[in-house]
Amino acid sequence: MILIFIWGFSEAVWFFIIPDVILTFYALCNKKFKYVVYANAAAVSGAMIGGITVFVWSSISPEHAENFMLGIPAVHEYMIEHVHQTLENSIFTALITGPLFGVPYKLFASAAPEYTGMLIFLLFTIPARLLRFLLVSSIAYLLSHYIFKNLSFWLKTVIWLIVWIIVYIIYFSIHSFF
Repeated sequence: MILIFIWGFSEAVWFFIIPDVILTFYALCNKKFKYVVYANAAAVSGAMIGGITVFVWSSISPEHAENFMLGIPAVHEYMIEHVHQTLENSIFTALITGPLFGVPYKLFASAAPEYTGMLIFLLFTIPARLLRFLLVSSIAYLLSHYIFKNLSFWLKTVIWLIVWIIVYIIYFSIHSFF
């Protein structure tokens, strides 16, 4: 759980591999779904603290925060422009749907102080993060423990690894690594 919390925090601030990766693996490893839910809570808690950190940092020094974001692999100027445009159009829609579609949460946390206060930012982004985390880890849990329950753990792990490699090959082909 501590690793999942740290991963959620790190991805909200600087890391470029989403918590869904570790959450889906955790779902493969645990027989009881309630522990998968707890893991999701740990990831969202880490992400929330990371989001608050970036929000505050960007409130104090927006240029420095944005330059830092541009140094993260697969973060590009067009993403930051997209975040500003969507936040300008609708804070609610941007904060709920933005992180669901491959735009890093940290970019929303960095841009949000220009458009809203921290309370609104957290009220909208926490459910969006939790929704995606729970959806993806629930699918992994159901596949592992019901659909493919007769496969060995080793084979499930290989499939999990292949799926995430494919996801990131596609993501990095769309949003180049550098």
